[in-house]
Amino acid sequence: MSETVLICGHKNPDNDSICAAIAAAYIANTQNAAAQDVEYKAVRLGALPAESAWLINEFGLKEPELIESVAEGQKLILVDHNEPRQAVDGMPGAALLAVVDHHALAGLSTSAPIRYTNLPVGSTCTVLTREMLNMGMEIPANIAACLLSAILTDTVIMKSPTTTDLDREYVAMLAGIANVDPVAFGKQLFNCRGNAADLPVASIIGADAKEFELKTGVCYIAQYETVDLQSVLGREAEIRQAMAEMVAQKGYQFFLFLATDILEEGSQFICEGDTAFVSEVFGVDLNDGNTAWMPGVLSRKKQVAAPILAK
Repeated sequence: MSETVLICGHKNPDNDSICAAIAAAYIANTQNAAAQDVEYKAVRLGALPAESAWLINEFGLKEPELIESVAEGQKLILVDHNEPRQAVDGMPGAALLAVVDHHALAGLSTSAPIRYTNLPVGSTCTVLTREMLNMGMEIPANIAACLLSAILTDTVIMKSPTTTDLDREYVAMLAGIANVDPVAFGKQLFNCRGNAADLPVASIIGADAKEFELKTGVCYIAQYETVDLQSVLGREAEIRQAMAEMVAQKGYQFFLFLATDILEEGSQFICEGDTAFVSEVFGVDLNDGNTAWMPGVLSRKKQVAAPILAK
């Protein structure tokens, strides 16, 4: 009887988290095909992002199963995160086998050695593409599209400062395999998100959001990437109310929301909670309901979370 290893991205999954789980499961199951003693299963910890849902349907990929927690001793692989606060409930009691990531180390510890693969690149799917090439694996067109989509969304179509030469190299290669134009494909992915004016506020502030442990408390940083910034800012009052409610309910030190304009290449900052802390970090005034336009800020990981965590 075969056993099951779950491959899981972070809570409030983004496209990279979903696609990394799909691709990692494909890699592991392909490598293990002859033995047939283990099934590697992609799972998710939240709703599918709109672009992931479109991708899965368009390219015939298997949708990761939605789970809320894992049982004691469940064998587990983490992708696109290593922060315990962002991991599946029950993770400390699971049997962690490996991590594949592209984020800074954030407090993960294990009782036994594990396989840990982490590269300073724009996407976890860049790391997985490298893994496939190093193993001499053929990349099918649908898996190429999966990997490509994650690199494009995580690097904001290669505009983010997190983009590396390796990301660009793999974008060109994967686009060729998937037979798509990478820029047009990237725009199509972002357009899947629809108009912010028509979305529930919870989808705007929660679709790509993460908790971070600070020296003074816990913060929540969310990002919504759009080609129509005004459709987001037109709902600022609703957004602020929902953010303030979360700060009160969860006890966050602050909730920082980034409305990122892909075309103008910058982000509007909106903050609730300890606005003085965030204002000091970035040298702006977010107190008393103020917002701040941050030109060139596209990466939550490198340009926002990193300076906050360094304070």
